[in-house]
Amino acid sequence: MELQVIEVMLNSQDLARVPLGGHEGIAARLREALAAVGLGTVTGTSAGGGVAIIDVSVPKDRVPEALGFLKQQLRLCGAPRTTVLSVDDTEVPLGGDEPWGKRTSRPD
Repeated sequence: MELQVIEVMLNSQDLARVPLGGHEGIAARLREALAAVGLGTVTGTSAGGGVAIIDVSVPKDRVPEALGFLKQQLRLCGAPRTTVLSVDDTEVPLGGDEPWGKRTSRPD
């Protein structure tokens, strides 16, 4: 089974304004939710340069499903709307409804 990494990128300043326990708190919530549905796993976290990143590994053939699930879970836990999910060269904003595989409206 081939895996795909989805990066959950959180703006550190926005993250500091919400009581979620930082990116580690969000990673713990995502870890539990992903395990409950057997969709993937959190494989790492990092922070620096104003960005916190949570790496999520999912089966490559389930990426569209995983993106929808991650967006839902991030919204439920109150993650900042500036959060972006990154898959390869495609960014999917949490605050937007643009589907995976299409260029986002975010400036380069």
